[in-house]
Amino acid sequence: MNKFIRIIQTLFGVPWLVFGAQHFWYVDFVANLVPAYFPARWFWVYLTGAAMIAAGISFIVNRKSALAAALLGVMLLIFILLLHTSTIAKDSSNIINWTRALQDLAIAASCFMLAGSLSKRESEQDVLKKISNLSRYVFAALLIVFGIQQFFNLDFLTAKVPEYLPLRIFWVYLTGIAMIAAGASVFINKKARTAAIALGTFLLILNALRYAPLFLSGAYNALLLTAAMLDLAITCGVFILACALPRGEKLTDEKAVGAFEEPDA
Repeated sequence: MNKFIRIIQTLFGVPWLVFGAQHFWYVDFVANLVPAYFPARWFWVYLTGAAMIAAGISFIVNRKSALAAALLGVMLLIFILLLHTSTIAKDSSNIINWTRALQDLAIAASCFMLAGSLSKRESEQDVLKKISNLSRYVFAALLIVFGIQQFFNLDFLTAKVPEYLPLRIFWVYLTGIAMIAAGASVFINKKARTAAIALGTFLLILNALRYAPLFLSGAYNALLLTAAMLDLAITCGVFILACALPRGEKLTDEKAVGAFEEPDA
């Protein structure tokens, strides 16, 4: 199981390397997202990009990963408060704005779950453990929301079914049902870990079927890469949820701590 956890942690680092690099590739575009009242907007773009890259490296090399995950979660919450709330306020009827904010919230919850699981210091465990436990339910609730959205068959959803699959609408609805079931299992404390692993595996295969042919065909563009990395981050979040849950039926704090056992030097 430790090897599996290590793989997921490494995979979770990949999107942050890409997101961070994009901050340096598309400085002008990202700078426009920074609130106008911020001085030196380019500085914040570079700082955020560097922080994302540092977090990605931390996850991959497994050094200071708990701290990196916690700080990354805090940064995402700041993004939601400063960026998404203003966007939603301008156009609250736009479901895309809401979904983007919820996706960032889901990834932030993933970061806090990871931080709580990786923490080895007793002084940090109590606080991170409580935040991690809360984040489980936040993430589970968001899975239910994302699952419901699948039934509206929207193109920008978290889980995207490739158009070339036969009976595509069946797979769209199946994805929605699987996400709702996994989220609900956390709240009812029934087979939550198994459901999360099954959902994560399903989403990983779905993402590979969706994006691999596009990248192999040379259909690269920034938006496609961002979407692929966003879906990968949330898929990793499902696996992180599975690893943060105990093997038994009860979600006890004692069993949850230590789900990740690799060293965090």
